[in-house]
Amino acid sequence: MEQIIELLKSRESFVIAGHTAPDGDTIGSCLGLAMALGKLGKKVVVVLEPYAAKYRVIPGRKYLCRSSLETLKVDVFIALDCADTERLSAARALFDRAQTTVCIDHHETNAGFAKYNFIDPGASSTAEMVFGVIEALSPVIASGAKQSNLIDADIATAIYAGIVGDTGGFRYMSTGRSTMEVAARLMDTGIPFTDIYREMLLGHSFEAAKAFGLALGAAGQAMGGRIVYTHMTREMLVATGVDSSDMDSVVEYLMNTKGADVALFLYERHQSAKDAGAPEATSVDTARQHESVEERSDAATQAWISSTQPREDDSDTSSITTQRKIKVSMRSRGLHVGQIAASLGGGGHRLAAGCTMVGTIEDIMRQVLEILELELKAGDLC
Repeated sequence: MEQIIELLKSRESFVIAGHTAPDGDTIGSCLGLAMALGKLGKKVVVVLEPYAAKYRVIPGRKYLCRSSLETLKVDVFIALDCADTERLSAARALFDRAQTTVCIDHHETNAGFAKYNFIDPGASSTAEMVFGVIEALSPVIASGAKQSNLIDADIATAIYAGIVGDTGGFRYMSTGRSTMEVAARLMDTGIPFTDIYREMLLGHSFEAAKAFGLALGAAGQAMGGRIVYTHMTREMLVATGVDSSDMDSVVEYLMNTKGADVALFLYERHQSAKDAGAPEATSVDTARQHESVEERSDAATQAWISSTQPREDDSDTSSITTQRKIKVSMRSRGLHVGQIAASLGGGGHRLAAGCTMVGTIEDIMRQVLEILELELKAGDLC
């Protein structure tokens, strides 16, 4: 960490990026560090994929890249909350041509792919690690007599949002004493912590609630209830007018099922226009934006019916039997799903992990369920 601190102090230009489909920890870490470096007079650009509206509670969006990545000059590239270079998505090209690379991350599967690495699998979140980095960057005034803290209310909001996001509101086992101490210090800056918590974890639109219901309606069980699973197709998301990130809580809800050891959620990425958090956000058909709630609900129901009952005469048009890029999200009570995700090209933590696979939802669901069953049975024999 000392080498990274010295690098951040001595260099003047930085590009910060996080993993594809950024979550609260990724966004909070990237924008929080960007604001801190900006206060030190550094030139900073943050490269993130579009993200959901609920993350707009995180300040610092002025640092988001608004130019072509091809023309962006890269001196120091900082990867945050990213376990490997493939997860950087389009930002991988920036990493490859950077003069110097840094990685700060808390994923157990991270082998340290940058020149300078700060990896702590025991940390609750990358945001908590970034808090320590920012504190170490805080300038010393009057020959060491007094230290000026860089962490103001905006930076504290970003870091707090990141911690809340990756600890599930301080519910996960990764939450430690240090996590609570950092949270308390962030709260001391006067941030609206209850509003941040509510927006990040509890707030949702009526459309998202309807989509959540469709996902639960498609749920199933395996191994006598030890595995609970469901899926969400792009058609289901489009029909309800919601973003795929609005479905983050589905796998968590399934994991709370009594008797469940593992929860599995398969879904397709979809970015709705109203949920776009970054300037590169995609758009949907403008006519859909004016649909009534009733029309959206009817369309969502039909999408769910068609997705769970493939047509015999034209199976290629079924949303679960068509080859697509599918996100796989897993949670567990004890099974090391991080290792399973890594074997499938992804990564994550022991109890929470994911990956992206190409195929049909039907085939991928079958494949992943077989792996989970084998691993659970192997664990029973140990």
